Amino acid sequence: MNNRPDWLAWVACAAACGMAAPAHAADGFKLRFPLSGTLGGEIAVANETPGFFGSLVATQIELDKVTDGSGEPRQVASSGVFATPSPVAGRVRTATWSGTADTDFRQSQTNANLILGYLTEGRYGGGRLSFVLNLPYTTRLDRRLTLSGATPTLSTLSPALTSPPLPAGTAAAAQAAAQAGFSTAYQAQLGVQSAAGSGVVDGLGDAELTAAWVGRVDGLRVVTGVTLALPTGRYDAAKSINVGFGNFYTLRPGVAMAYNPAPAWTLGLRASMGFNTRNKDNHIRSGDFGALDLALAYRASFGVFGPHLLMVRQVSDDLGGSVGPNRFAATGLGAFFTTRVPGVDAALNLSYMTMVNARNALSGSFYQLRLSKAF
Repeated sequence: MNNRPDWLAWVACAAACGMAAPAHAADGFKLRFPLSGTLGGEIAVANETPGFFGSLVATQIELDKVTDGSGEPRQVASSGVFATPSPVAGRVRTATWSGTADTDFRQSQTNANLILGYLTEGRYGGGRLSFVLNLPYTTRLDRRLTLSGATPTLSTLSPALTSPPLPAGTAAAAQAAAQAGFSTAYQAQLGVQSAAGSGVVDGLGDAELTAAWVGRVDGLRVVTGVTLALPTGRYDAAKSINVGFGNFYTLRPGVAMAYNPAPAWTLGLRASMGFNTRNKDNHIRSGDFGALDLALAYRASFGVFGPHLLMVRQVSDDLGGSVGPNRFAATGLGAFFTTRVPGVDAALNLSYMTMVNARNALSGSFYQLRLSKAF
């Protein structure tokens, strides 16, 4: 562990977790931010050796729901007009309806990231400069969406079957027949929508470029810089399942700090903001957001471990989605363990993160393995 640079976990922005989701929200209930967290046991190591460094990251994402603004599983509201397929008493009749369907959402996703960087030998303002390229690839994204719910009750057929007077029971029979036909069509449409929201994809994700300053300020180890996320991922605006987030850019300035309150303890903090441009393909704009990443590391003889907290909140509304303005919010809790890999002088970080609160967001758990080495 002694040869493992602490700045690597911060400037690498490791394992950006691209998550495709059901359509409707402007951002697909996801954000261009690594919800698995980026801090690990590396924050406890003080070495800042200049030169090249890299990471190989594998992240397994298991999502079990998509939430509404109150954090409950999202329901899909719909309404419309039903017309009888053939004339009733000489005329085609219509009826209105409105209802909601429950969503059963399951998604299993495997991401791989290759992260390459360089830390300058020269110092600028007392610190070094770091430049990082993050190349993500989704080896498999398997999503299963099921919409289910009772068929809504049709309003009374219009024009009403009361004038001129009809034989007894004709109006009731026509209403019942219309309801039965509508029920068949409604349930079939839920099946079509479920199939359209399910599938398996893979491909290149959205690459990221990071430039940062690495140094010390008042006894704190500090990394401050900016990340630019590029629309390089596999994406089709006409599809509901995509590896890439969309045809837009995200700028994420931020700062990370590490503080040692005691020789064996290190407190790590990373704060950042995210600013999105408008998606050129569908003219939707995902709201800007802020994120706070906290980790407390304890250094033992066998490695470094501790708890991890992540909070992400949109500070402006999504604009352009079919559900109207809404804001993504997620809070995750997890833990990490970092140890030195004998023989290769590399650091292995294992982490787990689960969402304990999510609103207008995908919710689930993240399992990550990160192997990092300075050259």
